[in-house]
Amino acid sequence: MALPENTLLARYAYSQALSRSTALSALEVSLDEYLTSMAQLPHSLMTTGKPGMGRKQLIKKLGELMKFRQGLNLNRENFSDVPDFYWTEPELERHFDSMSNALDVKERTRSVNEKITYAAEAQSVLRQLLTESSTHSMELVIIALIAVEVVIALIREGPELWAKLVGTSEEKHTNPEKELVVT
Repeated sequence: MALPENTLLARYAYSQALSRSTALSALEVSLDEYLTSMAQLPHSLMTTGKPGMGRKQLIKKLGELMKFRQGLNLNRENFSDVPDFYWTEPELERHFDSMSNALDVKERTRSVNEKITYAAEAQSVLRQLLTESSTHSMELVIIALIAVEVVIALIREGPELWAKLVGTSEEKHTNPEKELVVT
């Protein structure tokens, strides 16, 4: 073997730090592509007052954003913790930490989390707008249904109510004696 055997674990620590950095780079690229796909939303809101994206598309984008957060913080080897393997080997942990620090893994992880937080806040605003617009639509439907119900009631009960209303006033004009008896 060309490399000394006593450096095997140190090389492993370095390779794992490089692997982690590479995985973080892939996540950063994917997140940048996601943010680029969402970049038109603020402009669309500003110019048209509408998000320019349907409810289903927005929910899919929210799921994609949650996937990024999960991949960054909740996978089996998240980017902010030292792997368990190194806890029993302080020398290896030092190698791993020095390589992770050289590759700015913690700072990059924090940066990705901030981007995800910004995107989540933007998604929350868009979700509220969609909820508000669907609530407004439902209110209009309810008002229309009440109006239809009133019209149906007037058609059904209207002639009888009209006869009572008109009949009572005609009786007062034609028969004043009944009026005295009633009061």
